Amino acid sequence: MGICSNSNRFLARSTVRRVSGKHTNKLCVLMGIAGLLLLTASTAVVAACLCTYTPATLVEVLDGSTMIFDIKGETTTVHLAGIDTPNLKPQSTETWCESEGTKALQAKQYANKLLLDSSEITLDEAQITTAGEMTAVVYVDNVSLGQELLYKYLAIESGEPTPWCD
Repeated sequence: MGICSNSNRFLARSTVRRVSGKHTNKLCVLMGIAGLLLLTASTAVVAACLCTYTPATLVEVLDGSTMIFDIKGETTTVHLAGIDTPNLKPQSTETWCESEGTKALQAKQYANKLLLDSSEITLDEAQITTAGEMTAVVYVDNVSLGQELLYKYLAIESGEPTPWCD
């Protein structure tokens, strides 16, 4: 059942009576085009991105989840938001094992390779912590660096138990 077979539901009775049989098809085509235009206009508004990406230039990769970027002419240390990577060396209060160090080196090398090979690096959802450091979602050619590290099992989501020494 198409829109044309039900056009009398949408048009006033007097309008339906004035349209001759040979013009009914033209009316249906016009109604279809009008419907498509309305659909296109409404989806274009919904699909608009409200994102505010900040361009950045890589200076140095410190570890798998910490980098130094040049952002608007200022050197800034950035931590990946919501991501934890293994530690390169033992921390004072945490347990550490050699496999964690190996995994940490792999995470650092992978992040470094993606960032160096990229044509565009952008930051989103940047926040300054109470310690004055920045956390942000880092995009490498429109792909989240944190997600890529998670896919390669080189990172975990913040707050998850660390599986590096299991």
